[in-house]
Amino acid sequence: MGLPQGRFSIYRGTEPHSQSRMDFVYGAQGAVGHPTHLVDTKWLCWGAVNSTQARFHVVDGREEDGGWSCRMKIEDGPYNGYWLDSSDGYLCAVGSTSQRWKFLGGGDQCEWWQDERPVVISDTKPSGAGNGYQLRAQYRATPQTYTISRIDG
Repeated sequence: MGLPQGRFSIYRGTEPHSQSRMDFVYGAQGAVGHPTHLVDTKWLCWGAVNSTQARFHVVDGREEDGGWSCRMKIEDGPYNGYWLDSSDGYLCAVGSTSQRWKFLGGGDQCEWWQDERPVVISDTKPSGAGNGYQLRAQYRATPQTYTISRIDG
């Protein structure tokens, strides 16, 4: 599954929810829509209250192993220019370039991976992560289904 240029949302499951999605732009200029919440100015959480917000830009996207892969750069907020990566598996903002993220599957449905770890909604959180749903790339976790949908027409 290649990804055409445009603006997209990724969300858990098959039903979109405005506070549980991550918007990004791929191969196009301009701002993306709805921001994703970064709690405690570092940790990526969905559906968090009173948190810093950020949007993402897909960098170096390419087709790979039955899906596509990329790196994700934060495009605004206090972590503008930082990358989405993981620390102890928890998704967070990092200052240097990140590892690649893989989106495996067909059509709009996919699994989200970092290396050999599926990205899942975690039952635990790092210290200071606040509220919301914590995303974690976790070894031996059951992969979850995400939906990628186009938001620019």
